[in-house]
Amino acid sequence: MWSSVILRSCKRILQDVSYQRLAIALALSFLVHLFFIGKFYFNLPDLNEGRHLIEAQLVLRKSAPPQVPLSKPILAPIKTEPIVKNTATAKQAPPEPETPALTTPAELPSYQPTEAIEKTTQIKPSDAEPAVENIIEEPNIPTNPDAYQYVETTFDVRTDITASVNSSSPGKAKIVYELLPNGEQYKIKSLVEAKGLAALVLPDLLQTSEGFLIDSGLQPRHYLYQFGDNKNKTFRSDFDWEHKKLYLHAAKGDQVLDLTVGTQDLLSFMYQFMFSPPLQTLQFSVTNGKKLGVYEYSFEGEETIATKMGNLPTFHILKATNDSEEKTELWLALDYQYVPVKIRKTEKDGKVYELLVTSLKTEKPVTQSQ
Repeated sequence: MWSSVILRSCKRILQDVSYQRLAIALALSFLVHLFFIGKFYFNLPDLNEGRHLIEAQLVLRKSAPPQVPLSKPILAPIKTEPIVKNTATAKQAPPEPETPALTTPAELPSYQPTEAIEKTTQIKPSDAEPAVENIIEEPNIPTNPDAYQYVETTFDVRTDITASVNSSSPGKAKIVYELLPNGEQYKIKSLVEAKGLAALVLPDLLQTSEGFLIDSGLQPRHYLYQFGDNKNKTFRSDFDWEHKKLYLHAAKGDQVLDLTVGTQDLLSFMYQFMFSPPLQTLQFSVTNGKKLGVYEYSFEGEETIATKMGNLPTFHILKATNDSEEKTELWLALDYQYVPVKIRKTEKDGKVYELLVTSLKTEKPVTQSQ
């Protein structure tokens, strides 16, 4: 029933002129669209082909090199978000030029990474760590570096101090001070000899001193006092500075005493004034081979003495004892670095022996063996 009704309705529509015109127009429109679609083909991208990956890299802006030692840079940690790549189906994209990322001042480190500094920064002396200077121990330099290296003094030995300078004397003496070629050791030799008939009864008096030249002057090691062949008047002193001991040797026995800094013997103390002026030091610990004592000298003033060399300005110093008439006096030449030019010894019994200079040389003779 319904099918017959539909068929009758379609026949009426097809027989209607207006409906025929509409059908023809629809057919023509369909044919036109079909023509253009077949001629022009648009290849649309496949949305499922893959995903495009955008990568962003943080590039630090170069800054001035830090004022810190390059050997121990302290790097501040830089926090960045990890970049996750989906490599399952993605194709390799061509590299893109790096573009500096925008950062805020708070994100920038205050110095350049170590690798950049090592490649681009030239180290200036002010940037480097200060060099440690090698400490070199200086050699001992005496108080007077210009002190004589050689002094040869001859004397007249006098027993009458009131006699004229040019009068004959019963004896002669010679003292030689010498700094050895190594510049570190010295030796002093003193020889007193009688002349004429006195030489037949009076033996020679020999004294020697050997030691080192240190920053404070003379430091004796061995001292000898020998009066002729008399063993009872032969004395020897050995200075052990390492263990601070003084060994005294005599016919009557030996002694071991404590050795104090600056101790001298009878010869070295007279030439010690070249390194320690008399007004600076007037107290010495001195040994004569038999004993060790403290010699205190007093300054008696400046005096000009008459000699065979002419008038010599001197410093006069005196060492005396309170319990006897014994005393020792020295006249030190102002023009010859306080070298002794007059020595006077007064014994307990009042006898006087005096050495008065006749010549003084400060250069070693060329003919003398080195």
